Amino acid sequence: MAATIEKQIAALEAAMGSGALRVEAPDAATITYRSYDEMRRALADLQRRKAAQDAGAGVVRRRTRQIVTTSRSGW
Repeated sequence: MAATIEKQIAALEAAMGSGALRVEAPDAATITYRSYDEMRRALADLQRRKAAQDAGAGVVRRRTRQIVTTSRSGW
């Protein structure tokens, strides 16, 4: 089931990136969204469901942090 959710997330993200409102789901179903906002809500729901599955399976996701330093010469 987790693999299916991951595939759905990937398909939805690809469609959102291309600007399409129609998504071809991994199980050969076609979903047409009414707006980009509806797609964002669906993506958030899928990500919540995946997080819940991961939490139930004992998978711990590490938070990634990025530190950027810049400097200038004093001259």
